Amino acid sequence: MIKLMQDIDLENFTLILPSVAVGNVGQLSVDLLVSNLNLPKIGQIFSASFMPVVGANAYHEHTNELVTTIDIYAGIKERIVVVQIRSPYVGELGEFFKELAQFVTERKIAKVIILASSYDYIKREVQPQHLKLRYVASGAIQSKSGKLFDDLNWIPHNKVDVTGEERLQIPGGGFAKSLFNFLSDTNIPCAILFKFCSEGDNIEDAIALVCYLNQWIHVLETRDGSDLKHPPSWKHLFGRPPAKELY
Repeated sequence: MIKLMQDIDLENFTLILPSVAVGNVGQLSVDLLVSNLNLPKIGQIFSASFMPVVGANAYHEHTNELVTTIDIYAGIKERIVVVQIRSPYVGELGEFFKELAQFVTERKIAKVIILASSYDYIKREVQPQHLKLRYVASGAIQSKSGKLFDDLNWIPHNKVDVTGEERLQIPGGGFAKSLFNFLSDTNIPCAILFKFCSEGDNIEDAIALVCYLNQWIHVLETRDGSDLKHPPSWKHLFGRPPAKELY
């Protein structure tokens, strides 16, 4: 169930959401968008497909507002709707995909961008890091923005041959591929932007992915991401420091 706390006209907005994938790069990227654009929370998604989560506000330390499993944020000036997912999926995603597609159609949202990541070992030989970014675009997106992608020297992620049939494969990419295929089949313009990475400190991967996204939709005033503000919740990414008694 998708519940908005206020009625906002979202016609021709861009919806951005993460796939829970290797290194949580998509989710970290959404954190950067919400923090740096100071996006207000406008709603929630309740789905049995995801593990329930509730906690302190991830973006503002001095507030009583809580965050939940899936929260929705919006930037009116930027014309974006941003969905943050804070837990892994534990059930079938069909109903979640249907509700999301229905929301996009009813609200006349222009396109959906899925932020994700994939296992670095697939492109381990590729250097430097900025060449490890890839995109997948539906036909509608490609026809409208394909020339821009070419001008930006973006590298498309090609399908691979699986027993004589070309299929989209993003190992470690969570539900990105499945959601992309579902939205494409329902004629919703959509794209996946992702980065090859390994598990660990994935902050730099998230910054790179946000800058990659920004080349397309131009919502942040940054070139290389070095001036992006980190949300307060990132102080706890790796838990508490080791106890002094250990040394």
